[in-house]
Amino acid sequence: MLQAIRFAFIVSLVFLSSFRTDAAVRIDFNETCLAAQQSIYQLKLGEALVLLKSAHTKDPENVAVDYLMVVKSMLSYVTNETSNAYVRFDSVKNAAINRISSGEKAEGYRDFLLEEIYFYSSVVNGKRGNTLAAALDVRKSYNLGMGVIENHPQFYPAKKTIGLLHSGFGSLPNNYQKLVQFFGYGSSMDNGIKMLQDFINVKKGRPEWTLMQKEAQFYVASIHLHLKNDKTTAWNLADSLTKDYASNPLSGFARVHFADKCRRNDEIIKVVQKIPTAKPYGSIPFLQFMLGKAKLNRLDNDADESLLQYLNDYDGMNYVKSCYQKLSWDALIKGDEKSYNKYLALIKTKGNTNLEEDDQAFKYAQSGIKPNVTLLKTRLLFDGGYYNKALEIIRPQQAANFNTVLLKTEYFYRKGRVYDALNNSKLAEAFYLEAMREGEFLPQYYASYAALYLAELHEKLGNDSKAKLYFYKAMSFSANKEYKKSIEHRAKNGLDRID
Repeated sequence: MLQAIRFAFIVSLVFLSSFRTDAAVRIDFNETCLAAQQSIYQLKLGEALVLLKSAHTKDPENVAVDYLMVVKSMLSYVTNETSNAYVRFDSVKNAAINRISSGEKAEGYRDFLLEEIYFYSSVVNGKRGNTLAAALDVRKSYNLGMGVIENHPQFYPAKKTIGLLHSGFGSLPNNYQKLVQFFGYGSSMDNGIKMLQDFINVKKGRPEWTLMQKEAQFYVASIHLHLKNDKTTAWNLADSLTKDYASNPLSGFARVHFADKCRRNDEIIKVVQKIPTAKPYGSIPFLQFMLGKAKLNRLDNDADESLLQYLNDYDGMNYVKSCYQKLSWDALIKGDEKSYNKYLALIKTKGNTNLEEDDQAFKYAQSGIKPNVTLLKTRLLFDGGYYNKALEIIRPQQAANFNTVLLKTEYFYRKGRVYDALNNSKLAEAFYLEAMREGEFLPQYYASYAALYLAELHEKLGNDSKAKLYFYKAMSFSANKEYKKSIEHRAKNGLDRID
């Protein structure tokens, strides 16, 4: 696979080096470009590259090709997250920006394409852990998009990315938030959704807008999932948009993401096993990671097979530590002490800590604290959405069965989570409060997350004053070091919803 990536990288560079820069460029989503766009959004990336090369040969001044090359390279990185894919994206992006920037502003199309490219760059840089670069990309994307909207108010595609950005600015972590405040950007989830819907509802747009409108619909689903904390609406939207997952790996990739966040564990297993992997589709090793994770959540005996397959197929560094952590849990549940220790050691030496999930796995390995098997099984079953099975395991347990403050805190937290999911708000609140009391001075996340979930519980019940109190409380546990960014992000989302 590594040789294939290198070959594709060389082909892309040769392709880009043949671009002429001494002639006036223009934007034309012709028939070949539309066919390439369709292939890109089905993850037929090799097929798309052939079409884009053909389109460039026929019309070297057409920068719609450059834009589509960026989309293709972005999806290649997002679905694989390898260093080679990142370098390739960066080269393609820079070439596209240079070429498109030399064109005329007519109808706002030039700046719209640049808006999109900078936004895709922010996504890639964000996944790479390049926080400042991602924030600067967002700034450029926002300024370009707002310029199009102000100067060409009927050019609705510019509202796609601007709508998403408007929705999320208010809930950015502090390091982004300071930049946002400095740049003077505003934020409103509802206004952001309205802007997205303005574009989605365009009935007689250009042919290339159809797939862009579907992308905008995914943005709306993501806002409901990540910002509005409305998993039901998010899943219903994602479900309607990804019915073709058995013939479109990109739809399958998206469906798995939403199923994971909405705790539809069996759906993940079903979808991954049906997504096509043979040519002309691109490979997505990450799906094997998700399959292994889902099987572990169900306590299946063969979960380790998919996790090891991910490590075998994947050439990058992301989710590697997390994968070894899950393998260690699988071994622990099976009573395989030797494998548990082996995987624990590999967490420390393999992969990187760019992602919060990998950083958390690294800290877990460094701590030397072995999980309690009963609490671990409860956690996994809960994460998979098997709430009644999780309750069967933890209900017989009492706090007195756990002999350390850490274990007692986790016990209260896990029991609170299960009762919360089963809509027993009184018991959930009682256990959350105990977790906050016991875990206030621990480095682990239990107290902070207990406050966060208690806030969301009161928000759901319509108790806004209590919800606000606990959202602030969730961000106040200075001793809790784990998942700080995620907790802060979700708490700010909650405050934005009720203010």
